[in-house]
Amino acid sequence: MAVTVSLKQNQNSHSTGYKRWYPRAKYGRIIDIAGLAQHIHDHHAIYPEDVVRGVLQCATRCTRELMLEGYPVKFDGLGIFKASVENVHGFDRPANASLHIGDTDAQGRPVGIQAIKMLCQASGEFTRKELSESSILQWSDLAESIITEDKNRLGESGTGGSSGENSGNGNNGTTGTITPNGGDDNGGGTGGGDNGGGDDNGGGTGFEEG
Repeated sequence: MAVTVSLKQNQNSHSTGYKRWYPRAKYGRIIDIAGLAQHIHDHHAIYPEDVVRGVLQCATRCTRELMLEGYPVKFDGLGIFKASVENVHGFDRPANASLHIGDTDAQGRPVGIQAIKMLCQASGEFTRKELSESSILQWSDLAESIITEDKNRLGESGTGGSSGENSGNGNNGTTGTITPNGGDDNGGGTGGGDNGGGDDNGGGTGFEEG
């Protein structure tokens, strides 16, 4: 299996990346706990599916509980999950500091803690380096069409190495040209800034690198 990549043009006229094209991850359906339990059961039939699902549900509830008690929770080889505070503007002096979530100043601007969010510090085989070295990338059908049409306009033919049999380290064919400015179409905010990254349908993931 491969990571499917689409192409999107930056339409933000105020961006330094205006009109440039950026690769974005394209996802299939979301796999919920039941689907993950089935997947684990299919790999390890010795564990009944309902038992696996129960363990995963308990792990989810307990991780949230421990995070809200101030404990980072480490899933070996996956990452460290922890709760963090999201600030907008700092307080002008310590005497005005507040633990209230969602405070505003005299001008109505958000100040201090605005939310509690989850962070995940990737580890093991889930770090940026490990995932990049292990990934196989393929263009989506729409991206293939966009690339072919543009190359035809340039008087060229073919899409050269876009079949997706190349790793994401950029050493083989056009599938290796994924830039750090990209994001995804379905959630997460891994890109950002003026270069067309980010996402279309969700906020930041809060993921960090170890």
